Amino acid sequence: MRNKLRKKTSSYILIFFLIFFSYQNLFPGQEVSPENKLNKEFLIKSGKDFKEALFSPKDWGKRDFLKFSSILGTGILVYAFDQDIQDWIQDRRNSKADDVFKTISDFGHGVFLTGLIAALYTSGEISDNNSLRKTALLSLESFVTSGVIVLGLKCVIGRARPKTGESKNVFHLFSTSSSYNSFPSGHASSVFAVATTIADQSEDAFIDILSYSLATLVAFSRVYNNKHWASDVFFGSVIGYFVAKKICALNRSQDSKEFRVGFNFSQGKKAISLSLYF
Repeated sequence: MRNKLRKKTSSYILIFFLIFFSYQNLFPGQEVSPENKLNKEFLIKSGKDFKEALFSPKDWGKRDFLKFSSILGTGILVYAFDQDIQDWIQDRRNSKADDVFKTISDFGHGVFLTGLIAALYTSGEISDNNSLRKTALLSLESFVTSGVIVLGLKCVIGRARPKTGESKNVFHLFSTSSSYNSFPSGHASSVFAVATTIADQSEDAFIDILSYSLATLVAFSRVYNNKHWASDVFFGSVIGYFVAKKICALNRSQDSKEFRVGFNFSQGKKAISLSLYF
């Protein structure tokens, strides 16, 4: 019964997002812009973006290393209190909250996020909104890139999940067992990758708040449901966030280098304007 309720709730949320994001004022269409389509050109570009995102540390400056150091330090601090955080949360669980956070956790699942991305892209096709298609494709790039990074780390690090009953310090290197791929959190990484992309592309503060709030709840639900340690979701969220920011920045950089010509027709004034972008 609970599984049916969770699936039904996820379906309703997905439909809500499809309708919600269809309003073009949330993602204003661009007067002059290259078409964003799920085609061969996109696959080639996403491959290049993946490589750039993966090897971006080689181009880091002093500020980037300072930022990395502060994030790493925070993560280590969270790691030190993993067991205390886990015990505190588990001691306060109740049946009503269990149902809520089990449903919320589904929003970070790959199936739901893929459906959301597909809904965004389809909405863009139906409304002929290039910005919606662009948001969907950038979300897909961020989702896949962060997913590959996280999957690799999971297999190499092999951290025991809290549900195994083992210590936070137990690691089974190069393990493929689900019980030993706790670090980092895939749900947290995926949902933050998509949420950050949507927030980056949106020009509406409400969308930003909604995206990050839902992503934060999903990340917390993984700790609440005893699937991950707090440091797992912290680092997973960080990976998803910064991968998405990098993908979006690369896209803006590529757009600025393109020579584009476009015509804007205004029926009311019966005018034609020519725009050149260098």
